[in-house]
Amino acid sequence: MHATVARLTRSGFIPRWPLLVAASVLVVASVAGRSALYRFALQPPSPQVLGETTVITEETSGVAFTARVDTGAAVSSVHVGPEDMEIVDASAEPAENVAKTVRLRLDNGQGTEAWVETRIEDYVEVRSANGAEHRYRVRLPLKCGDIVKESVVNLKDRSNMTYKFLLGRDFIEDDFLVDVSHSGPEPFSADESYWGG
Repeated sequence: MHATVARLTRSGFIPRWPLLVAASVLVVASVAGRSALYRFALQPPSPQVLGETTVITEETSGVAFTARVDTGAAVSSVHVGPEDMEIVDASAEPAENVAKTVRLRLDNGQGTEAWVETRIEDYVEVRSANGAEHRYRVRLPLKCGDIVKESVVNLKDRSNMTYKFLLGRDFIEDDFLVDVSHSGPEPFSADESYWGG
């Protein structure tokens, strides 16, 4: 065998497959290790758990609402009555007010209110058990626990409703789980202790 290696070396043929295999193993190990490190570094924190109600704060004004969590609602809704809205250069045709600046008086129904300014994003038809109605949509910076999101919100007169804010799936998704048996106003982390681990 020693003579064969000597002959292969003299002829210029050295088997390279062991070197290629070793290099491939090193590259795969390096990428796999780096990939695991990236996954660990970029792994989102455990989702927070919301109960039947939670506290939502509109960040610009600091107005905090006790919100009803509604996984059946695609988009969140906030109480804004007709007298609580001032559209700059308003048109009589609601659809023509899309993209215009609007001032809103946010009232949490518990004695705190403030005016905020934003832009009308859309004018949509919303269907519910009570039928269909048209609503303006705006973007508001909302905070729940330690999560802050710029979220689209329906404007609705909720003056006859217990909760002045309805938290929909658009805000909940990706960051929260809902457990209606949880009754606290603040979300909590869904770590291993929550799941019995």
